[in-house]
Formats: sequence, structure tokens, C-alpha cells
Amino acid sequence: MISIIVPVYKAEKFIERCVNSILNQTYRDLELILVDDGSPDQCPQLCDRFAEADKRVRVIHKKNGGVSTARNAGLEVVRGEYIAFVDSDDFLEPQMYEKMMEKAIAHDCDVVMCDCVKDFKDHSTVYSHDIRGGFYNLDQLKQEHYPHLLIMENVEYPATISNWTLLWKSTLNTTDMRYQSGVRFSEDLLFGAKLLRKAKSFYYMKGEALYHYVMNDASASHTYVPDKWNDYQLLHSRIVAEFGADKEFDFSKQIDLCLLFFLYNTLGETNGADISQKEKKTKMREILRDESVRAMFRRVKVLKLPIATKLKLITLIYKYRVGLALLRVYCRRK
Repeated sequence: MISIIVPVYKAEKFIERCVNSILNQTYRDLELILVDDGSPDQCPQLCDRFAEADKRVRVIHKKNGGVSTARNAGLEVVRGEYIAFVDSDDFLEPQMYEKMMEKAIAHDCDVVMCDCVKDFKDHSTVYSHDIRGGFYNLDQLKQEHYPHLLIMENVEYPATISNWTLLWKSTLNTTDMRYQSGVRFSEDLLFGAKLLRKAKSFYYMKGEALYHYVMNDASASHTYVPDKWNDYQLLHSRIVAEFGADKEFDFSKQIDLCLLFFLYNTLGETNGADISQKEKKTKMREILRDESVRAMFRRVKVLKLPIATKLKLITLIYKYRVGLALLRVYCRRK
């Protein structure tokens, strides 16, 4: 059986499509755990109705705590041999879990991953990852995947950032496999990396886009949040705690690149925010003076990073904290 966890918050416009796409899967042996995260709309009642109509549906009602706490609440009660996540505004292809289970069983896989379709308002595009498809045993994971387990070499998200494209054995669902409470952004990064670090086998169904990720411009990940850097600092501290002293693989460079990636996100959104230039200047300088950032820049060789020339220039400006005013003007005109 597969246990599918869906955090639900302010999703009354989408939840029926999401739930139907799960319950109508060609793979029938599943339980759907709807975690009502204190949603203020009609979602709590809708969740209860789904449970009344289909015995495979279970509902948890809890106080609002964010998607991480909602997923954690689901992980505490799963009963299936495999676990999966789905976001409440997304939906699935009908054969998604049947196809993934075929790979899981055939290869006795700890983790199976498929691709997704990103659905925009006016078009859709298949999203795939720059790693090879197929089966990985433990040695192959160490050789091929560990070098970009936390972050890709070009300072982009790793493949397992899309936690909802993963199907994984519940034997990996130990007490340490929980989302970091209090982190609202990129929380999937640490969870996916920890999952692949625990796995002894992995299968990537490259090119099979079975999950529909609905692009929502109004989501928290696409808007300026004044205290986002605080979240990223907490997340980075957890990454250091989990991977900084790993005895089998040296993740130190990736840990630095994670902080650089968080810096790109925060400062880029600050540049584009609807706040005064004085506020932008103060915010950027405060972050760039952070000792963890300064230490990271002392270690990272910017010119050797496989990133675009423009991004290298921006990174050097961040590193040496010169030309920030010109950078703000440049970004404002783009």
C-alpha cells in the first residue's frame, strides 16, 4: 500500500481536482492522508466529505503551522509500505503510482523518482533533471549522485528538491526523517537530500512526466518576504548539522554552494521588491556582512563556478561588496 500525504491550506479551488487525481489512480491500494493545516476556508469540511465518500481517505485536523508541520503530521500516521507527497493545488496522471510501483518492485528500490509537468496559465512544459535515468545501486549513488546531492554544480536545486515526484519505502521513515519546523522556503531540499543519503537504491524515471506542478505566481516562493533570510539561515544550519561531519563523503563544498544559492534568492528578491532603495541597501549590506556569508565567500572560488558570466559578475559584487548601488540600478532597469 502507498500512503499519500497531502497538506491542505486555502486550497478549496483546487482540492477536488487533486483528490480525484489520487483516488482515480490505476493503482488502487493506497491511503490518502489529508492534513488540514488549520485552513480558514471550506477545506476542513471538504476533507471530511472526501473521507465519508471513500474509506481510503483519512483526515487530520491541526492548528496552522505550515507545510512542514503538516507533512510531519502525516508521516506520524502512515500505514503503507511506500510513502508519497502531493501538494493540494497539483494533480497526477492516472497511471503515476502504478508505473512507479512497477519500478520499485522490479528493482526492490528504496526511492523512485519521476519527472513532472509544469503547468503555467497559458502553456505547459516538461521538467526533467540533468542526471542520468535508470537504476542506481549504493555504489552508483555514491559515485554519481552524492557529488550533487545537496546542490548542483551550477548552483541550482538538486533533483530531489521535488519531493512530490518521489515514492519511497516506509522503512526509511525514521524519526529523523522529518521536515525542519519553522522553515517556509526550500524545506524540500534538506528532506530530499537526507532521503537519498539513507537510500541504498534509487530509480529515476527520466522523461516520464507523471506529476502536474501548477505554477502559482502568488505562492510564497515567488514573492518578497522580509525575513526570508532568517529561514535560509536556519535551513543552512540544519544542512551543516546533517552533512557537515559526514564520514563517507565530503559535502563541504556543496554546503557552501547551498548558502550561495540562498543568497542569490534572497538578494534577487530584495532587488525586485517594492521597497525603498534605502531599505534595499540596508538589507543587502546586512546579509552580506553576515559572518557565515563572508566565510563562505572566502572558500568559494567564484571564477571556477560553472555559472553564466553575468552571474559570476554579480557574485563577485556580492563577495567584495563593491558596486552594489550600480547593481541595484541595473536590476531595476531590467
